[in-house]
Amino acid sequence: MSNPKKCLCFLCFISPFVAAEDKIDDLDLESLMSMDVQVTSAMKRSQSAFDTAASIYVLSKERITHSGATSVPEVLKMVPGLIVRQLDNNQWAISTRGVASRFASKMLVMIDGQSLYTPKFAAVYWETLNVPLYDIERIEVIRGQGGQLWGSNANNGVINIITKNSIDTRGFHADVTAGSQINIDANVRYGGDIGSSTSYRIYGHVKDANESDKGIEMPPVDTTEQYSIGARFDFTPNDDWFGFIQGDMTDSTLGQNYRGVVDDSNENTKFSGKFKRTDARIMARLEHRLSSEANQMLQISWLQQNGTQEYLEEHFHSFDADYQMNFIYNAFKFDWGVNYRYSKIKFEESLFIHSDKNLDELEQYGGFFQAEYSFIPDVLNFTLGSRIEHNDLTGWESQPLAKLLYKPQSNQIIWGSVSQSSRIPSLIEFNDNYSIQGIQVSDILPTTTGIAAIDEYHIKTFLNGNDQVKSEKSLSYELGYRYSQDNWNLDLSLYHTDSKDVVVIDVNPNIEQFFPLMALLQAGQVLPAIETLKTTSINFDILSAADLTTQGGDIVLSWLPSEMFNAEIGYSYNEFDYKLPEGTFAAIGRDSTTKQVFLKTDLHVFEQHNLFATIRFEDSDAYETDNYTALDITWNWSINDNWEAAIIAKNLIAGSHIEYGVTQDTYTLANYIDETISLKITAEF
Repeated sequence: MSNPKKCLCFLCFISPFVAAEDKIDDLDLESLMSMDVQVTSAMKRSQSAFDTAASIYVLSKERITHSGATSVPEVLKMVPGLIVRQLDNNQWAISTRGVASRFASKMLVMIDGQSLYTPKFAAVYWETLNVPLYDIERIEVIRGQGGQLWGSNANNGVINIITKNSIDTRGFHADVTAGSQINIDANVRYGGDIGSSTSYRIYGHVKDANESDKGIEMPPVDTTEQYSIGARFDFTPNDDWFGFIQGDMTDSTLGQNYRGVVDDSNENTKFSGKFKRTDARIMARLEHRLSSEANQMLQISWLQQNGTQEYLEEHFHSFDADYQMNFIYNAFKFDWGVNYRYSKIKFEESLFIHSDKNLDELEQYGGFFQAEYSFIPDVLNFTLGSRIEHNDLTGWESQPLAKLLYKPQSNQIIWGSVSQSSRIPSLIEFNDNYSIQGIQVSDILPTTTGIAAIDEYHIKTFLNGNDQVKSEKSLSYELGYRYSQDNWNLDLSLYHTDSKDVVVIDVNPNIEQFFPLMALLQAGQVLPAIETLKTTSINFDILSAADLTTQGGDIVLSWLPSEMFNAEIGYSYNEFDYKLPEGTFAAIGRDSTTKQVFLKTDLHVFEQHNLFATIRFEDSDAYETDNYTALDITWNWSINDNWEAAIIAKNLIAGSHIEYGVTQDTYTLANYIDETISLKITAEF
């Protein structure tokens, strides 16, 4: 590296960069407050989180380390306004500004900008996502739409997990965790230099965990066996070029309880089985400084996921290419880029699902631009942008956005935005038919027959995709305010979103098919009448026909009186209100209100000890559960420069509780979530 200072400036302009390992005694105020860190997800270039015109929350590496979390979903529990509900020891429901489910379709999740989006379910398999927490630089969470920059299906928010440059992970790291539900969760990583311009790290991970203590409808089997390997190489040949290549593979075998129609009873059957899944990712990024005012970036990535579980076998891979350029001219900042995505999804025919059109290859391409102009330098900025993108299901989609940021004083900002985002239908909604819980005859006919074999018969029922389904359009209005004074910060955001062409389920009982049944009964032929039921079926069709209003807000107050102590309290409120056509019901969630209260504290007790605690109060009628309050507390002990120990207690106060009690979901059965205690030992050399 010919000029380290110039290179550092370049890296800070367009990429994440870190400067120190996260030892307990090596923290800085800005990182702890997470309000003045540099973020990249909101504008696709580095800028201060405080000056960002979006509802953004940053989880710093210090908080991730201190929390004692062992997975990304556990880490996300610390984000105010993010709904994180645990279904069992493996499965999670995560979303924001809406209703979370195991397959939440409006939250875009990325690792270093690489999308994990799966077009089949429009979701993320959180249970098989493994990112070494000690190698995460920060996690940026945007509550609200991010489609203008990141593409479709980011209506409710964006989660971007940003990993460390390998230059900051040199040396040896190992940690082992064991506890009441974890037999072993072990990580090992080694990093170093190759010559004067390249650094690297390699890592491995193994996890073996027990099942939950108590199931809801059947004994839990949610055990875990997971193995991961990965590597990252960063290179900086000169002051103008920077690049990295990273890849990893995770093999998971997870026990899960299921619910589905698997026999002639046409009723949901509960059963248990193993979910085997292999996820592999590789990504390469090249960044080039064209001048002191302009940069360009090219990113290529590939993702493959193979999953086998009871009655379902999935093979999915995708290829992504993204190019973007940023430049600054006086008070004018301009960013533009193009992208291409190819996806191939193959599902073997099963009892649950079959496809009408065998549509298993998808292409998506388009571009974005955004222009930011400073009318009054450092006081008044206006941003205008749009993404125009084509997909094979709904054609061209546009996602415009306008933002205004006013900074009356250096320690406070007011921002507002108007944006439109699109959610492209998943292949389930567009292409597939699902067998679901059969409808009972007595629920369809205007009167009962008095014959139990007929009245209680469950008719075969399908949930049918529809190739005429439209993209869901959401128009969002957001308003935010931030204030920073000495050692405390306030962050307030409000939003109102109107969505149209929201998917609903239309019930079509096709009453005419029961006329032969009634005729046979009138003729006294009961057995033939029962036989006719075996040839009947009811179809639930997916339509784009509803309007949906979501509104609410988040407020977060952070206080850091000293480097020995910091605290944060947050409150989040969300309303979910459908306008449904007669005879239909909601496909995702239902009318509901969700309220959350968060309290986090990070306390240094003496020089070598740290106590980190999070309390969450969850109140929602969307998940068919009681309200609950859960306390997670971790005591970290830095024994010396090389060894650390931690005792981690989770879900205290709440006791054995249910976080997700929705029973309408096909293929999902939750368990009780219990208190756990774990011990973690970490070594670094």
